[in-house]
Amino acid sequence: MKHQRTIAIGIIIIATLLTACTLSYYAGVTSVDIHGSVGVDLETGSIHCRIRMWQDDNVVFDQYHSGVVTDLGDNVTLAKLFGDADYNLTQYNMNATFISIGNEGSLDSTATVLPGEWNRTAGTVEDEGASQLNITATFYPDDSGPYTADCIGLNLESGIGTPQSLWAYDTFSEVTGIDETFTINIEFQVSVSHS
Repeated sequence: MKHQRTIAIGIIIIATLLTACTLSYYAGVTSVDIHGSVGVDLETGSIHCRIRMWQDDNVVFDQYHSGVVTDLGDNVTLAKLFGDADYNLTQYNMNATFISIGNEGSLDSTATVLPGEWNRTAGTVEDEGASQLNITATFYPDDSGPYTADCIGLNLESGIGTPQSLWAYDTFSEVTGIDETFTINIEFQVSVSHS
């Protein structure tokens, strides 16, 4: 009798261990990591800008460096990606396809319009590739100058000085005396990356 009890207890222990191992295996196979992220990085390094100026067909200015996505740009992007109306943005369905040039004054990520803006024009989206594209525009200043410039912007709407439209910007060394003899080419290079 004692021997039968030992065998019965042994069988119960083995059955319990097999059940625990089986449940542990299936729990490991079917578990899902719910703490992941899309890993999209839209920080400063993902916006690069190049601005070139010619005067009478001679290159007089050429700079290239990182730009900044504004707070408005971050919020519009999140609202657009996730359809989230909680951001309360009228710019929700707009595209960042207008490029502006201005004279800085005060500019940081909270800006919603380029300070001292004196021109804004439609950009051309081009060079689309894996996780990146370029937006370019060429400005031909009129004879009502001369102008001063030290900042450029990527905007959601047309119209010089239109508020609540600055998606990204960059600053550069100030250029003065810009007049109708100048041609200005601006390129925003926008990329997203994952980690």
